[in-house]
Amino acid sequence: MWDELWIENDVAAAELAAAVARAYGLDTNDVVIVDGIASDPPRDARIQVHRTRGAGEFAIRIQLHGAAPSDRGQFCAKLASALTCKVLGDDGNINPFSFMLYEPGNAMRVSVDPQKLEEHVPVVIGPYDDRTEEDSHPTRPIRRYPLPTEHRATRGGQISHIVNEYMVEGLPRPPLVEWPPETTETYETLTRLLSTLAFRTASDDELASIRTWSDQLRTTFADLEKAGWFVVEVLEASTIVLAEPWDPDLPAIAIKPA
Repeated sequence: MWDELWIENDVAAAELAAAVARAYGLDTNDVVIVDGIASDPPRDARIQVHRTRGAGEFAIRIQLHGAAPSDRGQFCAKLASALTCKVLGDDGNINPFSFMLYEPGNAMRVSVDPQKLEEHVPVVIGPYDDRTEEDSHPTRPIRRYPLPTEHRATRGGQISHIVNEYMVEGLPRPPLVEWPPETTETYETLTRLLSTLAFRTASDDELASIRTWSDQLRTTFADLEKAGWFVVEVLEASTIVLAEPWDPDLPAIAIKPA
């Protein structure tokens, strides 16, 4: 996934595909719409758009997979114009409560309601005020699941939220230490396996692999926070799976940060 966006209007799949293709400068056949974040696409396409029901002021939430556009802001602006509605997206800032709001012919940085955002409901409260910038840098990302909610009441639901839906809250701080190539491969392999275990039990070999890869990440990075918050979150997901016995249908458990 290269981006997540919130769309104001509830548009049909064909209209969404045409708008995304226009914003990319591609043919509509190069775009496939997938209902659900973790669902498989019905066919191969250069761009995959996973869509789910939105919240607050936005009817649809989408995640885009495939090659990122050369200019992300320009893509979002074109998408808003093609859909003739508002599009809310990441503004590239560490502040988890500021976003870019794109409208046909206009774009501005805005603030959203922090309490609503913690409930995964983006509500724009006005233009961004940079006077509060110093107070808006959390020591770690704002978490939207301090306690299990209805769709995360099981351990599988917890894993699905962490790995398949959205790995971190807000925009993660960039890594402060270098990632060796083999570490990137370990992280990506671990993430893929965890994403499948959100919906099924695991073999002894799979559990052993998760334990090994998790230990490798912890050994590689003396300070996990400096490695980036994706590492912190994937290790928390690993902790849930390794809490015996692993069964995605068991009740959710509270875990300490990795």
